[in-house]
Amino acid sequence: MAFSTGLLILLFVIFALFIGAFVRHILKGTQVPYTVALLLLGIAIGLLQRGELFDAYAPEFGHSLALVAEIDSHLFLYLFLPTLIFESAFAMEVHLFRRMFTQIAILAVPGLMLAIWLTAELIFAIVPDGWGWSWAICLMFGALISATDPVAVVALLKEVSSRKRLETLIEGESLLNDGTAIVFFSLFFAWVTAMYSGDAAAGLSSPLHVTLEFLQVVLVGLIIGVIVGGLCIMWIEHVFNDPMIEISLTIAAAYSVFFIAENFHVSGVVAVVTLAIMFASIGRTRISPEVAGFLHHFWEMMAHMANTLIFLLVGILVAIRVPLNDVQAWQMLLFLYVGILLIRAVSITVFMPALTRLGIGINFPKAAVLCWGGLRGAVSLALALAVVASDVIPKEIGDRVLFLCAGIVVLTILVNGSTMGTLLKLLGLNSLPPAKQATVDKAQAKISNELHDMLPVMMTNPFLQGADWETVKQKSKLQTLDELESDANITDDELNTAYKRRLLETERKHYWTQFEQGMLSKQATSKLVEAVEAALDGEPTISPRTRIYTVWQTPKWLRPLRQYTWLNKLLLKFYFNKLALGYDIARGFMHAQEALQSHIQALAPSQMAADAVKKAVNDNKSRTLERMNELHDSFPEIIQSLQTQAATRLLLNRERAVINAQLKQAVLDKPEAQRLLCSVEDKMASLQNESIFKSTQEQQFTNDIPWAKNLPLETREKLSSYVEHSVYEAEHLICSANNPLNKIGIISRGSVKEQWLMVTEEGKKHTCTSKGPGESIALMTLLTGTSKTECVSETPCDVMWLPCDKLKQLMQQDSQLTQVVCKLMQDYSV
Repeated sequence: MAFSTGLLILLFVIFALFIGAFVRHILKGTQVPYTVALLLLGIAIGLLQRGELFDAYAPEFGHSLALVAEIDSHLFLYLFLPTLIFESAFAMEVHLFRRMFTQIAILAVPGLMLAIWLTAELIFAIVPDGWGWSWAICLMFGALISATDPVAVVALLKEVSSRKRLETLIEGESLLNDGTAIVFFSLFFAWVTAMYSGDAAAGLSSPLHVTLEFLQVVLVGLIIGVIVGGLCIMWIEHVFNDPMIEISLTIAAAYSVFFIAENFHVSGVVAVVTLAIMFASIGRTRISPEVAGFLHHFWEMMAHMANTLIFLLVGILVAIRVPLNDVQAWQMLLFLYVGILLIRAVSITVFMPALTRLGIGINFPKAAVLCWGGLRGAVSLALALAVVASDVIPKEIGDRVLFLCAGIVVLTILVNGSTMGTLLKLLGLNSLPPAKQATVDKAQAKISNELHDMLPVMMTNPFLQGADWETVKQKSKLQTLDELESDANITDDELNTAYKRRLLETERKHYWTQFEQGMLSKQATSKLVEAVEAALDGEPTISPRTRIYTVWQTPKWLRPLRQYTWLNKLLLKFYFNKLALGYDIARGFMHAQEALQSHIQALAPSQMAADAVKKAVNDNKSRTLERMNELHDSFPEIIQSLQTQAATRLLLNRERAVINAQLKQAVLDKPEAQRLLCSVEDKMASLQNESIFKSTQEQQFTNDIPWAKNLPLETREKLSSYVEHSVYEAEHLICSANNPLNKIGIISRGSVKEQWLMVTEEGKKHTCTSKGPGESIALMTLLTGTSKTECVSETPCDVMWLPCDKLKQLMQQDSQLTQVVCKLMQDYSV
């Protein structure tokens, strides 16, 4: 049976996935990295194909291997890079990436540029004269071989690394330096092809031109990622719990930004990294909570399949396409392998002073891992294939470039990759830090003690009474807290720091749980997670939480905007939304602090540490409760709307869970359950878009100004149209004494302290009074045009302002209004 080209490629994909499943299965419980095993297997298969074994016994499979061995370099990049880069960046902890960005950027840009130059110098010095390698070819090869490949490095770190910060540093560098390497490769490749095409003026551009072109390539790639990411996130925000749409959008976005960027000759890698980080940060709360977990698992599966295909393919390509009978090339390969390891060490050492002071810092063990973990992989090979595919560059040069590149890829993956676990062990980086391990041991002890508490109940079970309970204890390896080993070398400060970090990480997870359960809004979740991550920076802080307190306050830059009347409605909406968000944050923070209390004692390294954290948590709760009470007293209708929404969300979430449970138990058939679930989710989507502000200005006016209730309807409507709302935080100066003012105020919500200086026969006397809803402030401005009092908000409050000039005009038209205002001024204290 003769297979078409498409079927032959499909045959290889099926074979690769079967091989991947087999390799993963037999490697369970071993220390051999999955990618290393696949690479070796790929080389073995390629050598068999080179010996024409498959042509004799499995010709269709041999044709399939021959076809994939001729894969186009652009297809290689376009097919695999978007998936692998997006998954790696999407899975990164964005908070750590932001903190370490300066370190990552130093390694990925100036660090890589130094490595390119040193590699070119090394090759120029050791290359045999008969090869005819010019300085341009040396620079081109230095660019394609210097980038640490995200495919190899990320896959390896997920196998052996146990340090999140170190993993993020190497992952981040490998992601960004791909973009740098591809940019410089493109420049040097154009120089080489121009030389061989007979362009006498060919040469490298000026340093300024190269710098500007590099910045353009990176910045435009970043802009493309931001634009596409922003559009997709806005689209996903209007989708409610539809994994087919949300996952399809992430796939389409990842590949489209790469295609668009490369089409505009800018960095596709930077575009994909930017897109993925946007999805992992601001996009995380836009993706439906029900879809988020599935989305991460989907991309993990995509990356696993891509890794399986790419490492097997790399092994086959190396074995089939690389010339193996060139002795000089083998000597060059060995010199070059040792050289690039030394160059990697030099490029990191040069920038160590900056790396140790920026971001989270770096020490010698981590620097050693960075040096040894500088593997090369798919990107380098794809760039080498581009050289081979060139019609301008001589074939013997292309073959030697491919040989050296493939040899470095194989050696770094086999030697460095297979020994990375040993290096981590020698440096003491193959396990958690002792202080952090102590908190894990505490948690493990808590679990063991709870299991011990279950044993007496289990022993009384009539269906379990015959069990050998000593064997049960032995096989389950139950430990009590006293049985756990402790490290005497850990200081109290280290234990306390690890303890607080563990609690803060638990708190962060609790916010995501609240979000998934519908208890927290998207904005509130983002703010609370940001606040926890700020508390984790440097020395972990349980209290005070200044990032949360800042959200409760009105930004200072907004205060001057109150003078612009045409902005009043917009500002009012902003203030009310901010108050609603503040209450939502306070409620979520309070829930998290209460949940935290159940872990304080169990994880504490000492009673003193537990008492200190209990006090900090109680301080958080008391301050938050005070804020919630302020808002409840000042804006009860807003709080009621928020609580109504939260209760409805919880009820609908519970209804959905019950329907799913009945579906699993076959109480409901799938079509019936699907109809019920659609009905519930329609309600949830409607609730998500519902505004909490429904009252009209007329209703607010009628309810909030008692003296206007008996006025004629026409007068009330005109007064209502004059009203300007302003919302103030507690302790905010509303107006100062003896300052020009052309409006009177009526308190709608909250309370205001009004104070003034009164001159009596005995002398000057300072007087103040508190005023609440329905009462007037600064009323004398109607006569004097100047505020005679100083007004300060005691609680968050909403003040309705009536312009004096418009009020006077209306008083001339309505005598009843004149009488009401005169009576009001007569009763006014000032």
